[in-house]
Amino acid sequence: MLNRLSSWIRDFGDTAASAPTDDHDFAATIAGLLVEAAMVDGTLEPAEKDHIMALLTGRMELDVAEAEAMLAAQVAAHDTRVELHGLVRDIRDQTAAEDRAVIMEMIWTVVLADGQVDMHEAQLMRRLAGLLFVDDVTSAHAQQAAKKRLGIA
Repeated sequence: MLNRLSSWIRDFGDTAASAPTDDHDFAATIAGLLVEAAMVDGTLEPAEKDHIMALLTGRMELDVAEAEAMLAAQVAAHDTRVELHGLVRDIRDQTAAEDRAVIMEMIWTVVLADGQVDMHEAQLMRRLAGLLFVDDVTSAHAQQAAKKRLGIA
């Protein structure tokens, strides 16, 4: 299973790549991180929601109803979540460094949905990089890749 996940993550730049459809927990964990990034300022903006939905339906091959339900569940979980360690633990422990860098790029695409990074978003991304054991240079490369993907580089 981890080999399939690793292959999917590494192929993030390939438009044909998608997450294994049988790994609902992995998709939910990624969705949780995306929601945390989107809601660090207290609101889920339409552009952020659109980016999360695109990742869930496009990259993870969830149908729209399942993606909406997962997103709603993660937004509800955000209201009661007091720490991020639970979300990142499995990713950190079971994925290679290059896979975690791509996950950071995915999160950066949500953070950059409005074209800017405020201080709360920057602080969250530094925390996530630390929790995922992604160094500053790799996180900066992920940010630049996300900007390029969004056409704001």
